[in-house]
Amino acid sequence: MRKVTVMAGMVSLAFLFVGCQNSGDELNAQDQETVETDDSELEEPEMENDENDDSGGDDSSEAPEYETIEAEERYSIITHLVDEDQAFYTAYSINRDENGTLENSLVESDPSEQQMLRAYADLSVESQELTVQFNAEGNELATTTAQTTAFYESLFGISDLYGMKEIVFLNPDGETDIIVAEREVNAPLNVEEERGATRGYYTVYDEALEETLFLSGGALEERVINDEDERLSFSETVEKMTTIDREDSFYASAIVEGIEIVDARMDNGVASVQYTMEEEIVSEADRTVFENAIQLAALDFDVSELEMLNDTLQERVLYPLIE
Repeated sequence: MRKVTVMAGMVSLAFLFVGCQNSGDELNAQDQETVETDDSELEEPEMENDENDDSGGDDSSEAPEYETIEAEERYSIITHLVDEDQAFYTAYSINRDENGTLENSLVESDPSEQQMLRAYADLSVESQELTVQFNAEGNELATTTAQTTAFYESLFGISDLYGMKEIVFLNPDGETDIIVAEREVNAPLNVEEERGATRGYYTVYDEALEETLFLSGGALEERVINDEDERLSFSETVEKMTTIDREDSFYASAIVEGIEIVDARMDNGVASVQYTMEEEIVSEADRTVFENAIQLAALDFDVSELEMLNDTLQERVLYPLIE
């Protein structure tokens, strides 16, 4: 009897051991299944995101599509004299037409009484250098003091807005030694140095022409330098154009009430301005003046193209600028 009892106890222990082992295996299997299930649940959203990225499906946050309008490739810049407070200012206008070239703009803007550039000179452009070959000297190229100032301001201003870096004057013998508009010139002229620092453009209305003209910020002594003593960046320039420093100014901002700048930037030679407009108060003429001022501002940065994004009308206007 005692032997049987011992055997029975051993059998009971064996079953107990096997039962515990089976229970442990079942728990491990359940744990493993739980881990695998959790891992799959974590991975599933990530796969969904990848699919959305690759498919490029509908996304409500995508930028709206704009109707693209391409402006005439060529532009003309003409200068005009503005008399304000017994002081003369050189003002600019910009228009798009197929005949727009640097040479034509300079000839049409020549303020000298005898029209020197039309009558006594041949103009040619190579790369970023303008050559003015004169076929006469002496009195034919003489000017008054007022005409001298206007002549060179027009010459350097327009040349700069067409991306020129140097101007070479040649006498009838093809040499760089000549007196033009009371100034002796015997070396190439640096356009940027001659024109000086300028950023931004502001408006003045010419009643005789019945046209809005533009004055450069540098000529008006508006702020053109930032806090780091550097010329304003493109975005800083557009922001500055919304305000006038002089309280008693005879000129105004081209960014009228109702136009709000959303973004302004320049990247890889392309300038971009995004804006909204209140159609109830902003006329088509206001919009044209605004976009013309921005074109001139962009030209000071030698950009190849300006992109104007009108969020209100969902229009994207492309203005080709310096080639």
